[in-house]
Amino acid sequence: MTKLPYHRENLAAAIQQQARQQLETAGAEQLSLRQIARFLAVTPAAVYRHFPDKASLLAALRTEITAELTATLRENVLDSADATTMLQHMVSNLLTYADQHPQAVAFVLTAPLPAPVSLTTVLTLYATQQGQTTVTPQTGRTVWTFLVGVLVQYPQDQVIVNWVVTAITHLL
Repeated sequence: MTKLPYHRENLAAAIQQQARQQLETAGAEQLSLRQIARFLAVTPAAVYRHFPDKASLLAALRTEITAELTATLRENVLDSADATTMLQHMVSNLLTYADQHPQAVAFVLTAPLPAPVSLTTVLTLYATQQGQTTVTPQTGRTVWTFLVGVLVQYPQDQVIVNWVVTAITHLL
């Protein structure tokens, strides 16, 4: 085993990466800054210099996962000009992400999660294409709450994208 230098560049990133791995395998409750220090072969004080406590590390992870979830939601959405197809892509992306990262999704859902702007944009486009009035911020939050509920309540292998999209269109 090669000995790692005491002062390492990007230690904060390495800590966050290891914390994310712990979160993905065991959940946020099992996350341990001391275990991270042992795994990275640094002193606990080195970890605490970057993240003074578990809460600050969890806050950084929440920010990272929320950004990742938001980016995933937007993937391939603009491949079509049809809002229904866009909505199907968003729902499919969200369900795939939840299937691949169940612990991350469970962790992120422990705090309020604002409706992504991209979802509200696609909902507004859908309403316009259907000749409906514009989508209010409350409607965007309602649809987001429904999607979050789907993630929490249904096993991923039982959720059908078209069913979710149909339910969303009824909410509009």
